Amino acid sequence: MIFAFTSGTLAHCLPAVLPITKLTTDGLLFVLNGLVLYVIYRSNDDKRLFYWLAVAYAFTFIMEALGVATGAIFGEYQYGPTMWFQWLGVPFVIALNWCVLTLACNEVAMRIMERLSQKPTPIAPASSPTSVNRISNTSHRISYVITAAIAAVMTALYDVIIEPVAIALDYWQWGGGEIPLQNYLAWAAIAFLISLPLYVFKIRFRSPVLLVYFLAQLFFFVVLNFTL
Repeated sequence: MIFAFTSGTLAHCLPAVLPITKLTTDGLLFVLNGLVLYVIYRSNDDKRLFYWLAVAYAFTFIMEALGVATGAIFGEYQYGPTMWFQWLGVPFVIALNWCVLTLACNEVAMRIMERLSQKPTPIAPASSPTSVNRISNTSHRISYVITAAIAAVMTALYDVIIEPVAIALDYWQWGGGEIPLQNYLAWAAIAFLISLPLYVFKIRFRSPVLLVYFLAQLFFFVVLNFTL
């Protein structure tokens, strides 16, 4: 993963190979995302991950298709020819990127929550087992929502880094040339909606590979923000 994104960064910085790099973007993204999903499935052995993937992929693809057609979700934008394997004006790999990036952001969000939960908590008064269970269940639900919300905000902030590079490489272009705030709000909302089921249904997806993916891809976009 580190090699793929590091070499990809270098390839995008070399004008001589940039046309070939852009031509192979679709295939490489499918391979990278597929490998990440394969590894986390093998690590967790939870078939529900693929049910989540199918629903999340369909949902994000529909949101993108509606967004391109109407401009009502993200704002006015169109995908360019860099990612050429498209339907309804939306590259097929985009929805897959949505899913893998959301998983990666949830991995980071869960690590943040685990760090925070290590802080000592005040001792509560003695309660009945039923009351304790009720409090525990409520606490878990709140924790699920907070973790999904952190992941959603993180996904939207990630897009802040992605946008300048995507525009420079003609992944997509915005109407009027400006990125609307609506885009980031939509990213956060969609990421939250597909993150929450991971916790509600207790789907196992944790893997250090997701953290490596998160950081390696972040390196890719940060460097290209300064070089393109």
